Amino acid sequence: MTTMTQIRRLTLAAGMLCAAALAALEPPATTVEFAPAVLAKMQDYGEDQRAPLANAILKAVAREAGKTPAMSGLEIAVTVEDVAPTRPTPAQLAANPSISVTHSKSLGGAQLRAEVRDAHHKVLTVVEHRYFAPTLALGSSAFDPWADAGRAIDQFAMKLAAACRDLPRS
Repeated sequence: MTTMTQIRRLTLAAGMLCAAALAALEPPATTVEFAPAVLAKMQDYGEDQRAPLANAILKAVAREAGKTPAMSGLEIAVTVEDVAPTRPTPAQLAANPSISVTHSKSLGGAQLRAEVRDAHHKVLTVVEHRYFAPTLALGSSAFDPWADAGRAIDQFAMKLAAACRDLPRS
């Protein structure tokens, strides 16, 4: 067996061990709540719009946790402090026939806050992030009502992961 073959096998074995170690990490227990002001807005946006937003947050946090071992075993309580769609939601379209999913556009985005806690429920850090499109031209061109909120959520999840990496090791 050549030295190159041995190196390849060792590299493959090391990669498999790392993958197994990452898979064994306990993902953070993540909850999503909506601030009272956001719950009031949801009456206009449609109550059914809360679930896709919460799912997007959970997926973004899980994706970053998969890349960030420091998030393992933590509790993360996310609060949606503010949110606005870029395009009209189905409830808004139904309530106002003069608006259009293709022609109506707003400054969408989200403001999120997370408390990161250890296994003993002690708050280790608080992470906040706000992104709303600065202008209509710079907002998402997608027809998804929550496209800019999705951008805010992804940025928030990355910021959250960075904050968890910076936590002191116990």
